[in-house]
Amino acid sequence: WMLHPRKAGEINLKVTARGGKFADAMERAFTVYEHGIEKFLYTSGKGRGDEVLATLLLPAERKPGSTRFTVQVTPSLAVTMLDALPYLVNYPYGCTEQTMSRFLPAAITAKTLKDLGLKPEDILGRVFGGIEPAAPNRADNQNLDKLNDVTAKGLQRLYDFQHGDGGWGWWKEGESDLFMSAYVVWGLTLARDAGIEIKQDALERAAAFLDTRLVEAEQTHDIQAWMLHALAVKAASDRKQLSEFQTKAFENLWTNRERLNAYTRALFALSAHHSGKRDEARTLVRNLANGVKIDRAPDRSVLAPGRPAGRTDSTMATAHWGEDGIHWRWSDGGIEATAFALRALLAIDPRNELVDPVSNWLIKNRRGAQWSNTRETAMVLLALNDYLRVTREIEADLEFELFINGTSLGGKKITGREVFNAPAKFEIPSNIIQGGENKIRIVRKSGTSPIYFAAECSFFSLEEPIAPAGNEIFVQRQYYRLQPVPTLLKGYVYEKVELRSGDEVKSGERVETVLTIEAKNNYEYLVFEDLKPAGLEAVELRSGEPQYAKRVRQSAVLASTGSPVIEPAPDRERYTGETRWVYQELRDRKVALFLDKLPEGFWEIR
Repeated sequence: WMLHPRKAGEINLKVTARGGKFADAMERAFTVYEHGIEKFLYTSGKGRGDEVLATLLLPAERKPGSTRFTVQVTPSLAVTMLDALPYLVNYPYGCTEQTMSRFLPAAITAKTLKDLGLKPEDILGRVFGGIEPAAPNRADNQNLDKLNDVTAKGLQRLYDFQHGDGGWGWWKEGESDLFMSAYVVWGLTLARDAGIEIKQDALERAAAFLDTRLVEAEQTHDIQAWMLHALAVKAASDRKQLSEFQTKAFENLWTNRERLNAYTRALFALSAHHSGKRDEARTLVRNLANGVKIDRAPDRSVLAPGRPAGRTDSTMATAHWGEDGIHWRWSDGGIEATAFALRALLAIDPRNELVDPVSNWLIKNRRGAQWSNTRETAMVLLALNDYLRVTREIEADLEFELFINGTSLGGKKITGREVFNAPAKFEIPSNIIQGGENKIRIVRKSGTSPIYFAAECSFFSLEEPIAPAGNEIFVQRQYYRLQPVPTLLKGYVYEKVELRSGDEVKSGERVETVLTIEAKNNYEYLVFEDLKPAGLEAVELRSGEPQYAKRVRQSAVLASTGSPVIEPAPDRERYTGETRWVYQELRDRKVALFLDKLPEGFWEIR
């Protein structure tokens, strides 16, 4: 019998058989699922002209009442960095690195705001939990006092942790560590330049400790560059020339500059800049471009080569350095390498075309409001602080009007401290939303600040077939019929034949599912839910069986006649050899696949 349920939900089917004086019946409950899927579409961009244009393509077949369409506009994307300050200030542990990272970014950011003519009190409510509306002045003073208290306690803890040789270890006990000592020297110098009173003798002892050990690190270029960077910043602050050991370290790094990774090269470029060696600094910054990874279309994928659901001429590219996955040296990490590369660009070549893509990548690679740990978070905040200071984006000056499909939804004027309450958010009324192209137009009325925007739409799609969509993570699913082919040894091997839309399979046939994933960034803690076609069941009926995602070489992913395929090549040519363990759960309607980490690139799960 062919049945067509009228609505989703629980239904009961009762079958009765009668014959003569005999009869029997059976009743079973079934769940009817609505045909369709929850869908999310997104587009974003940045513009500096008189208007910004974008399009969001929605299917006409949507469940009534399920569509939610919003547009956000802000004059500064880097203001989101302020949301990470509470993570550092309230961090519950206190090794040397965490103590420095706790107060330094907040203090430096407050100094930058003051230099740009804004009140540092404006951000402190976001750091310490808000400003009381009944007594804002008193609350402002309380927050300033709390920042001063955190700073004073942090400095005192650092002084207490300093060793007799002038250096610092990770904790009070243990040997002095070159990386940690250089971090504190750099941090104390920045704090002093921000107007914070420090113990000069503690800083001088630490600088002397590093200076005498610079030459000893000539074979480890990353740590030597890190130490030289801290000492060069201090020398510039003291208005002194490089010492004899510092000069030798500079010459060693310059001789070996072709061997430096991105992090080390950025540090060395900053050292050259602070030492007044402009030609060398510019050369090193130009060399940074050699290893940068740029994605000029992060909203597009070769796995979905058709027309993207969201389109804009103002799409923000991303750019970064460093390793995408596991790395063995501290200087290979992508977040810190990119943060210091951004600092080098801003200091030496602030109009470099990479500045915006790099800052965009850093903001996109947060884990919640912060980055992976306190050190990464502190380094990025200091880099974005430089971005705000150089671009002056935080000096908000923007008045705009928003149009959707030709209808004005009003606008807003954002100036001064109002930037801390950005972005302006607009809910699009349902009577304006239409199937097909939804045209977004943001018109500048006044001001010179850039226009950052993000448009997103969620709905229950009833389209047939459901069009693929993605945003920085794209997935392609392919089915293969496994046809048994007899061998000379009276066994069987299975030949894979790709199944196209509309093909039929018979009961008893085996089907292999292949998921190809393109990750535009590095991600953590992901779940992929693969809905099973009706009538198909997993061969292995136990959840948690070993499963792995294999990294696919980019050259093996091809776009052919609008449909990407995996190049038929031996495994050694198709895969890089890198794998990620996948936890698998077999459910009634789907297979759930869990990954703790998914580095940028192409991955395959079978």
